Amino acid sequence: MIISHISDIHLPITVQPSFSDLLNKRLFGFINHSSNRKKIHDIENLKIIFDDILKNSDGHTILTGDIVNLSLRSEFELASDFLGSYFPKDKLSIIPGNHDNYVKCNYEDSMYILRRYTESNHDDTQASPFPYLKLFNDIAIIGISTAVVSPPLMSWGRISETQLDAITEILHSLSKDNYFIIILLHHPLHEFGFLNFKGLLNKNSLIKILNEFNINLILHGHLHTESQKKISLKEVNIPCFGAPSTSRANQGKLSFFKYGIDKVNDKWSLKVYRRSYIMQTKKFKTQILMSKTYD
Repeated sequence: MIISHISDIHLPITVQPSFSDLLNKRLFGFINHSSNRKKIHDIENLKIIFDDILKNSDGHTILTGDIVNLSLRSEFELASDFLGSYFPKDKLSIIPGNHDNYVKCNYEDSMYILRRYTESNHDDTQASPFPYLKLFNDIAIIGISTAVVSPPLMSWGRISETQLDAITEILHSLSKDNYFIIILLHHPLHEFGFLNFKGLLNKNSLIKILNEFNINLILHGHLHTESQKKISLKEVNIPCFGAPSTSRANQGKLSFFKYGIDKVNDKWSLKVYRRSYIMQTKKFKTQILMSKTYD
């Protein structure tokens, strides 16, 4: 199976926020977007990447958060239309980032609009949006929300106790079989920012749970730049990749990750690729970053 990993797409604000919309933290975000962010994150860049991803019709795509900017209903409606024009519900899995829960708002006016991409594909009794479990043959994708409202100029994340309990239950349900387990979260599992004020505040709580199970791959976003780390679980180094912002060119390139996952003789293998679009030549190139066989 081929999985494409995109993140932090920050779709443009196309509907002017009302005065009342900006009587909170959104004011800071809107000023930042108007003066800087909208020039950096270009929807045309996304179209280039999405067209390339769709050449592999048998693959799946993962979007690790920061879909919008200010958590306005109009932004989520645009996101639903834009993503829907490329990805059917069974071809995309998403999780929220801090910008998707920027201020306290009704779920029905935010991520609920994108719920087709967060629904389990095998369990009709899913009690809450997150965590969710999707199964593609023997590949298990677990989507977690780390998106919580933080004060202005802060962007930390946290996983609720309810989610942590549900994650444990999901992993227990998978532990009897040889699944390739992928964990999705927006914030990285390593510290980020001064005193981790931009990171996942209770990362150790999640690591403690993951340490009890056989995890194969951890994927995140949030940093806007590429990240390659290893997380030690059960005395084994587990690959942890953070995708760069897909809508933002960095040093004249647009990049995303691709993961090739196969099982041969009951052993899993993983190959990780960087897929880059060179703005100057208008051509793609692919580099292999890692090849791993799991014992």
